[in-house]
Amino acid sequence: MRKDNETTRNGDMLLTAGGIVFILLGLSGVYFFVMQGIKPAWLQWNVFTLCSCYIDTKTFAFIPNNQGDELAVAFYCLGWLLLIYRSKRSLLNKQALVVGMFMLGYLLLHGLAVVYFIGACLISTPPILAFGDTFKKQYIKNWLRLK
Repeated sequence: MRKDNETTRNGDMLLTAGGIVFILLGLSGVYFFVMQGIKPAWLQWNVFTLCSCYIDTKTFAFIPNNQGDELAVAFYCLGWLLLIYRSKRSLLNKQALVVGMFMLGYLLLHGLAVVYFIGACLISTPPILAFGDTFKKQYIKNWLRLK
């Protein structure tokens, strides 16, 4: 019994430390890549985009893009997913779903499309998390098959 508790405690410590490290890496990446505007050449990749709105709009295409800010946001979201997993012991919950959807949207949208996406997330996420269980709780849980 003692070994199981110790293993669980060590796993919790590892998930917490990993989550904090990823969050700090993400925040430092946001500072350097977004706020300071540093764009290293080795992060210039051809990536798939659902929608890219720069000078011309491209949908479902491969575009050249510097991935510094995308990697920073991915690290930040991964850190939160580790902390959510540590507390809930599952990624099948509202919090993980919201973080995962945000990360996926941020990685697949570029230019003004990602700015609009972030704005929509800022407006829609708090009501979803606050009132998501209030209306038709059982129907939503059965539909999403979440705990």
